[in-house]
Amino acid sequence: MGYRPLVLGALASFMFQVCQAQPSDLDLVTFEAPPYQTTMLNGREKARIEGETVETVTCAAKQAGRPVHVTPAPQKRAMYSLEQNSVDGYFAVGPSAELDAIATRSDPVALEQWYFFMLDPQIRPDQARIGAVDGSNEEAWLEANGYDIYLRVTSPGQLAALLERGRIDMALMDKRVMDGLNTTNKTNTDRLHSLFLRYAPLYLYMSKTFQENHPEFLPAFNHALPACTKKTLTLNTWERSHIEALTNRLLAELTLRLDLQRALNAGPQPKTLAEVLAIDSKWQASAPMTAPPLAAHILSLPASHILKTWQQSHQGLVTEVLLINKMGTIAAMSQLTSDFWQGDEPKFLNVIGSEPSDDPQLRKTLFISPIRYDQSTARFQVIVSVPVFPDDGDAAIGVIAVGLDIEKAIDL
Repeated sequence: MGYRPLVLGALASFMFQVCQAQPSDLDLVTFEAPPYQTTMLNGREKARIEGETVETVTCAAKQAGRPVHVTPAPQKRAMYSLEQNSVDGYFAVGPSAELDAIATRSDPVALEQWYFFMLDPQIRPDQARIGAVDGSNEEAWLEANGYDIYLRVTSPGQLAALLERGRIDMALMDKRVMDGLNTTNKTNTDRLHSLFLRYAPLYLYMSKTFQENHPEFLPAFNHALPACTKKTLTLNTWERSHIEALTNRLLAELTLRLDLQRALNAGPQPKTLAEVLAIDSKWQASAPMTAPPLAAHILSLPASHILKTWQQSHQGLVTEVLLINKMGTIAAMSQLTSDFWQGDEPKFLNVIGSEPSDDPQLRKTLFISPIRYDQSTARFQVIVSVPVFPDDGDAAIGVIAVGLDIEKAIDL
């Protein structure tokens, strides 16, 4: 009997230490914006929030060592909670000087496509009665860019209804949110015209108090984000056609400056995959902070100088250019890249086995990647790649891959 209190005391002490070692749940707040954040009600349970962005944030937070509890709230209340440090973080919100002053921003957790929607296709935004959701990212952008907001409402559904009834001329909204309204609320969007405005990155903001106490969290969260972004933003039919036409123009221009076949022959020519992987391992250990000797050699080649000059001439539209040989390794590049071997990546695998087109100005095989956030440039981009053929043959001898800033590309 004398040992029982000691055993119970030791067990209680052990359990207390285990509980103390477990990280507490992150207390995050967000707002309703299907399909990114959707409030779900189940009988007498409290409202819970689900959706693509919630899944992304929850996934990255768990990989960074923190379970998550997410509460839905109107946007102004969510911002107030963050200001008061009554929550750990708030998402998915656009960048703002006000939030940057009181919280620390993550890398983007979502990317929206903002459109002006209108009944009259002739009306211009500077002449229109524009509506916006009160406290929304769109409202903040309109105000920051000098637009007068005619009416503010509390939900996207109300905004679409006002537009249909002619109470406003234009509504600024994410395309997928409008599409969701058409599905769930039977909003008749068939009569609506649209005008693309911008791609809008959205972020997680962590409170200053949390960040001061846990400075290791956001770097780990940002590192986990790419793997947690299950739903990538794909181009619609018009955008894809636009990018294809733009790529054909750009490559026609580039090939007037650079003989791609000669550039491929002038680049390094590794003989075996084992040699390639050995080089790639050393390359990745140094890049992108410093250029290993082989990378420095490639950057010094005339073809790389031409690619760099051509990229710079497009003033931010072109984000990188890689010339890849049939082994999948770099033959020339406009700037240092993180990998020597590109042979396991979609931009290479999807085009290297293709056949040439009858029209040299058109590309029979053209790969366009999903839109991705590039941490090194802090921009969203797509990678477009096409095969390179010899003058006298039908077998591809390499691949040319071009990175494009997606917002600049769509605006052209």
